[in-house]
This record gives sequence, C-alpha cells and structure tokens, in this order.
Amino acid sequence: MEAIFEGVRSQGATSKEIRLHDINMKGCMGCLSCRTEIGRCKQNDDLSPFLEEIKTADGIVMGCPIYMYRISGQMKLLVDRMYSLYANLPQGGYKSMVPAGKTYALVVSQGADNQELYQKSIRYLAGMTGSGLGMEEVGRIVHINSHDKPAEKNGEMLKNAFEIGQKMARNIPKNITVE
Repeated sequence: MEAIFEGVRSQGATSKEIRLHDINMKGCMGCLSCRTEIGRCKQNDDLSPFLEEIKTADGIVMGCPIYMYRISGQMKLLVDRMYSLYANLPQGGYKSMVPAGKTYALVVSQGADNQELYQKSIRYLAGMTGSGLGMEEVGRIVHINSHDKPAEKNGEMLKNAFEIGQKMARNIPKNITVE
C-alpha cells in the first residue's frame, strides 16, 4: 500500500489512509433507509464520513488480507455499508451513486502461494468496491505467500505498486482517498 501512496505522491497528488481496524464502525442494520435516501447510509459512526468521501475522491485504493479463505471481517462491514452507494433500478439491477471517472486499485495479501486460490473473493471485493460502482481499475496487487515473503522485500511487486499509484494520479489534480 505504501508503494502505491508513493506513486500517487510522485505525481503531485495527495492521499489519505483510513485503516478500518482503527475506526469505530458498525455493520449494516438492514434498515433499507438507503433505498429511500439513495447514496446515504443511516448508520452514524466513524465510517460515515468516509462513505461520503468515496463519492468525492478522485480515486480509491482498497487493501485487504484474505483471512479464513475470504476478505477480512472489517472489509466485509465496509462492503455491506457500501450498499448505500448503489441505487435500485426499476427494471432491476443497480446504478452507482458514485460519480464516474474515478480510478481504483486493489491490494490483497494472502498466506497461500497459489495466486489463483482466492480469486472468487478477490473478484467479489473488486466488483463491490470498485468496478460495480463504475470506477476504472488501474491495477491490482495480489501478494502471495505473505507469511514467508514480506512485501517490503519484493522489489518487483513494489515497483508495480508504485506504477499503479502513478496511474491513479496521472490525470488527477485533486486528492485521492486511500482506504
């Protein structure tokens, strides 16, 4: 993640990091108030302003470990709350309440050394937090065998992450929110 931030900053853009584990956030209440007040989650906690920032940021980076074969619990809480950013269409399906033109990148770490092992979870995460909201994915890092091979010792992966950060900021004169 830090290499992506460096790539963003190298293009003159700024970034903001939000660590889900460090904020007081609650899960979706299932109240469906976001179906009548489209684009707004009724839950009021530390996550609320960041949901709003997703709509105004120029780009989003999501980072998540794979725990027990799936995305982390904190990330699942975020994904559930991001439901408020989708509006139901009368003919079925959904429309994004996130303005078009945003860039998106995904960073995932997993202990397993088979990069394909958790692709279903990774596709789900990218779809729900990026492409499903109409964002353009500019890069993806899947850090495999993370227990034995720390990211900071993988020069090729760090170079790729830096370049993804540059892509995110290349045409963006404003801030990038990094989740």
